[in-house]
Amino acid sequence: MKKYLKYDDVKIFKYENFYLSVIYTIGHILVAMACNRIITGASLDMAAADAFIEPIINGFWFYFLLVFLKQVFVRKIEQSKSAAINVSQIGILLAFLYTIGHILIAMTCNRLLTGAPLNLAVIDAFVEPVINGVWFYFLFEVFNKYKKRRILSGLSGATRMPLANSISKFAPINNKKYSDL
Repeated sequence: MKKYLKYDDVKIFKYENFYLSVIYTIGHILVAMACNRIITGASLDMAAADAFIEPIINGFWFYFLLVFLKQVFVRKIEQSKSAAINVSQIGILLAFLYTIGHILIAMTCNRLLTGAPLNLAVIDAFVEPVINGVWFYFLFEVFNKYKKRRILSGLSGATRMPLANSISKFAPINNKKYSDL
């Protein structure tokens, strides 16, 4: 595996993606709090509680889908020999179920934690993920532009490396296309 992972790829994998994830998560929490306060009029402490608790519950929902429901669905699909869906399409089914569950969890948490009316909790459950999607895209694009500038400058971490040794595609991380450079 290390043969085609250049220094720059390994560094990104170990550090920069982690930092990017932390920045995204902090922004996600701030967006969730702001949306909750603006849409539902919740107090800052209740909006913060919702912004921290709801993602944790959604994490458990995600885990439940991957560990338990995925096996159940795969078994049912294999037994039914259905022409409508096959096992290779299970990802789209799980994504759909996760999204529906995520919205229901977000509405419920918002309603229970902040006391917001159901109609405002529903609006928040749809608006906040869209804004976080834009935040994710913005962060991803800014990071890629920064990374491209670093690569073009020939810098890779604390040491200076020739450009040919630091070329990296942003995704996938272990792109074998440049392994012979």
